[in-house]
Amino acid sequence: MNRDEVKKAFLELKTREDVAELLGIKERSLRYFLFKRRPERLYTTFTITKRNGKPREISVPCREWKEIQRKLADVLSCVYAPKICAYGFIPGKSIVDNARQHTKRHLVLNIDLKDFFTQIHFGRVRGLLTSPPYGIGEEAATTIAQIACVNGVLPQGAPCSPVLTNMICVPLDNSMMKFAKATDCVYTRYADDISLSTFKRSFDPEVVYLDGEKLCIGSKLQHIFDKHSFQINPEKVAVRRNTERQEVTGLTVNVFPNLRRSYIRNLRAILDHCQRDGVHQTAKTYIEKGFCKNPSILATYKCDEARGSVEDWFISVLKGKIEYIRNVKGAESLTYLSFAQKLNEIVGVEILDISLLNRLETIAEKNTFVLECNQGESFYQGSAFYVPNIGLITSYHVVESGEFFYGYTHMDYPSKPAMVIGLSLNRVADNREIDYAIFSPPLTDLGEYALKIGDSKKLRVGNNVTIIGYPNHQIGNTPFIQNCAITSEKTFMSAPFFTVSGSIVHGASGGLVLNTGFEVVGIIKGGIQSLDDDDVSGNQGFIPIHLVLEDMAEKRKDVK
Repeated sequence: MNRDEVKKAFLELKTREDVAELLGIKERSLRYFLFKRRPERLYTTFTITKRNGKPREISVPCREWKEIQRKLADVLSCVYAPKICAYGFIPGKSIVDNARQHTKRHLVLNIDLKDFFTQIHFGRVRGLLTSPPYGIGEEAATTIAQIACVNGVLPQGAPCSPVLTNMICVPLDNSMMKFAKATDCVYTRYADDISLSTFKRSFDPEVVYLDGEKLCIGSKLQHIFDKHSFQINPEKVAVRRNTERQEVTGLTVNVFPNLRRSYIRNLRAILDHCQRDGVHQTAKTYIEKGFCKNPSILATYKCDEARGSVEDWFISVLKGKIEYIRNVKGAESLTYLSFAQKLNEIVGVEILDISLLNRLETIAEKNTFVLECNQGESFYQGSAFYVPNIGLITSYHVVESGEFFYGYTHMDYPSKPAMVIGLSLNRVADNREIDYAIFSPPLTDLGEYALKIGDSKKLRVGNNVTIIGYPNHQIGNTPFIQNCAITSEKTFMSAPFFTVSGSIVHGASGGLVLNTGFEVVGIIKGGIQSLDDDDVSGNQGFIPIHLVLEDMAEKRKDVK
């Protein structure tokens, strides 16, 4: 049956037999699970430690019961119409999409619902299903509630719990969207994580207010939660200004959705321990710190005969953590690719695809150059890149001080220059204000690795870009490749300019900026003295390439 047919059949449910037929099982088999084996005996229950140190109970159904619940979850997903504000457990939506709704706001309010799953009990599930817009028969609703609940509540860890929580929360979402609109806020919900944000300097007292130093929920907002029978966890109510680190569902949102630095730092440390101490020992340490959620691993990890299964489990955990980086930062992210490369080395096989990293390194090696000029006691250095049918591109300020520059690939530096360029030698076009210079060196097309021009007019704050240059280049150095995000658009030294989240060091000027399709979108400009520099200058970024091409076209028109 297609989705519409499933929805139609669901709305016509009257009896337990109807439910069994829709789930594709025999009614007597369903009765056996419900009344002979009993749902409370069909789960493995264990606790995990939450970030705040408190325990969380997880109930995982046995294989046969989980399969029945999965079928029920599929049916309910055909029936449930997600609200625009809901992001958790919905196909096509993610924590990144949720966090993106709250970027660049003056204030962000985070609220957590207390004991979210256990607040949704058997009676609420049955009442939901017998009421509009569903209105199925009482026996059918009771049967579905029996399948979904254990010990009278929705279990955390069961396949059909997430979609049922979303269905239960529809009235809450409706009320919250109206309230948010009336108070100039944006509202989203990811499961039990509720976020409200605003461009205003302060929230309305109806939303939240300070009583001395105590943060209090406004009366109208509290009334909404009371009306829909949800309790707020007072320990997880927080307001953060844009001068602080603002977070939504674990991602920072001050400028764009991003991972916490601590997440990257901790994962790097774990991978380093795997290389130094081995996967098994690192896994045991990880488990003993309370991070394991797998009951069978918890029960057997100290046994020598379980070594292989513990290592396999831990590798899957690390793979999931690295794939989380990919989901947040994108498959082209150098952070993701470098961690993926490291895990592949630890395991000894390519379990994560790093072909983009290999391609990026080849593009950098074949298309980018170190520029150097020794002129008396003066020494100048910068970066450049070559685009077929345009020429060798760099920054004007890199080449304006020297008469002739040698251009090297990093493999041939400094013994074998690939070219000689100079403003009076082979200049094609330049502009001091825009800060570009183009030359015509004797280089050939590199086939599939040749650079192509992208559309820099489409760039927006939050977009990911890759920057490639040669900061403070020395013998043996490779191109310095960074994946970063655009943090602002402004004017710098009279020209439009994008700042980035990466660190641009002197010597990288004139280097290459690529979009996620590995197309040229800019020229690196600006920088700090070294990667150890404390300078957090806002002038680390690039010039969009369309300005260069438009100016170059105008100059050719003038010549004609």
